[in-house]
Amino acid sequence: MSGEYYFAPFRFGDLIQKAEHPRVPLRDSVAAMIHLIAVSGFGEYSCDETLGCEIWDYDFDNITNTQAFKEGIRQSLGRTLEKHEPRLSQLKIDIQLQQVEIVINNRRTKSRITLKVDGVLTRTNEPFSYTEVFFMGPLSYY
Repeated sequence: MSGEYYFAPFRFGDLIQKAEHPRVPLRDSVAAMIHLIAVSGFGEYSCDETLGCEIWDYDFDNITNTQAFKEGIRQSLGRTLEKHEPRLSQLKIDIQLQQVEIVINNRRTKSRITLKVDGVLTRTNEPFSYTEVFFMGPLSYY
């Protein structure tokens, strides 16, 4: 069922031709916003430099203190979500970091981050859960 939220990313060709842009339910819209925040570095969007997450600051770093790293990402993501995603409340963010060695597109990846965001959709008071996996060095996701 479609909702009142627009599908992201926008299809600018369709907009220019004045075609109707697809709409999505609230859950999909919130999930898309979390994804956008998680994969964006601070300052990437010139219209609002507070949109983003610290994860980009560590993309090629050799992480020596995993607890500090996870806590920094958790706090960074939490602050940004509180500011930019008012449709979600009672946030609980969990970051898991694993050292793995796999080959993706001929690149060796060593750090896998599992990001889990739980909360409550403020409009419906329903529980909400979002999980995404990132590979660092260079950052990629699936």
